[in-house]
Amino acid sequence: MRPPAIFTQISFAPDVLSDLSGRLLPGLTGLVGPNGIGKSVFLKLLAGMLPATSGQVSWNVPFVYFDQLLAGQFCGEPARRIADVLGVGDLYDAFQRIEHGVPHDDDVERVAGAWDQPAHWHTLLDEAFLPTDPGRPVNTLSGGQQTRLSLCAAFIKTDHYLLLDEPGNHLDREGRRWLLQKLQQHPGGALVVSHDRQLLRAMDNILELSERGLSTFGGGFDLYHEQRELAAAALAQRVQDTEKELRKVRAEQQAGEQRAARRRQQGERQRRDGSQGKMLMDFKAEGAQGSQARLRARDERRGQQLSVELGAARAQQERSQRQQLGMVAAGTRRGIVLHLEDVILPFMVKTEPISLTVHSAERWHISGANGSGKSTLLKVISGELTPVSGKVALHGSCVYLDQHFSFLDPQLSALENLQLQDATVTAEQWRTWLGSLRLRADKALMPLAQLSGGERLKVALLAVTGRTSPPDLLLLDEPDNHLDLDSITMLENALHNYQGTLMLVSHDADFVESIGVTHLLAL
Repeated sequence: MRPPAIFTQISFAPDVLSDLSGRLLPGLTGLVGPNGIGKSVFLKLLAGMLPATSGQVSWNVPFVYFDQLLAGQFCGEPARRIADVLGVGDLYDAFQRIEHGVPHDDDVERVAGAWDQPAHWHTLLDEAFLPTDPGRPVNTLSGGQQTRLSLCAAFIKTDHYLLLDEPGNHLDREGRRWLLQKLQQHPGGALVVSHDRQLLRAMDNILELSERGLSTFGGGFDLYHEQRELAAAALAQRVQDTEKELRKVRAEQQAGEQRAARRRQQGERQRRDGSQGKMLMDFKAEGAQGSQARLRARDERRGQQLSVELGAARAQQERSQRQQLGMVAAGTRRGIVLHLEDVILPFMVKTEPISLTVHSAERWHISGANGSGKSTLLKVISGELTPVSGKVALHGSCVYLDQHFSFLDPQLSALENLQLQDATVTAEQWRTWLGSLRLRADKALMPLAQLSGGERLKVALLAVTGRTSPPDLLLLDEPDNHLDLDSITMLENALHNYQGTLMLVSHDADFVESIGVTHLLAL
């Protein structure tokens, strides 16, 4: 079976992607890699959305490209209908004219062989939890519905290879299950950029993009993770063995120098007491010096080689080293932190009153389908929104991190944003913490708008967690949405060790389980 596509030495700007060669395998392939490494750029190069600086991409099959950031691009176009987004607008109109008895001359010919298509559209939309009327205007759909509709527009092309950039972002748990099912049923295959571990477990292969280029791993996420752990252990062992060998070489050099010094001292004594002839002694000394010089040169070459190998291995180890996010200590508040009594959320068509009491050190997971009011609830708790009715009593301080990092200025750098959040923390300390999140050197000084979504989220998390005054209540709205796999692990570890009170919105079951949730609020 021919690969869907072959790419040869494609590059996009020398400092972004360079000389990538390989092939897309049939079936489902997950594309993973650190935030900012260029996964979205790579997908756009394959799709022809960006012009490559060099190289070429050869497709053997038709393909379709999906970007979750553009999923709602049809909103605001009142004339655009569900059928138009699915690419079946002309066919739908022909069926409508025939049904209403006013067909055009070519309508019957146009729908010939496609009489089963309306039923197919109905099933596709119904499975995606969408309105099944293809004539419905797109701008009447919610953001989550528009995302699912855009994915339906890709899945309807069963013979196309799919290039999907973070398709699960902003989908609720039911939506993610639907996405996984549709991918497994799609015969054309797909390359999927994702950090959703449940989705990645269903992949046939994993493609990793890193500073070393592209690497292919057979099997899904669990096998990929196992192979990475083995590689990390092997690298650590290589560093340890090289350090040991270098110490041995240096010890031998030192021992050789000491032996040579003792021989010189012995020769000087023999020369002074005249026990051996001068010519013989000079001959021995010259031979010993030549032999010692050769040994010294050999050991020096070996030491230099080992030093180079050790430096390269340590650099590789540092690049792959896990990130660290030091969570602030819990606030000083004890007892009740939050009390809600018969709260009715704003902007909701139909909602039940919410009553709950949150105590210090509790961890609440707020679950529910898209549109159920999860983000609205967090905004009401933080004071950003006012409830329609009911009582909100917040005891102590509260910090809210929304999905759009709205408290950050995209025109300012990461460092400038952090200094605005807490001027009592020194610039050097902020930069140290940024470096521990792989936002080093120039990236710390770049405008936030030029960083990837995951990198911006790291800055937002650091702004929340690095401040001098710890909050009593931390509200997190899908903090895992834009993070790469290593960063999710970093955040899981940080939240797991966090001693404060936490309320979290997330659709990632693995993430929720890892942080030790104690209470559930289902909306």
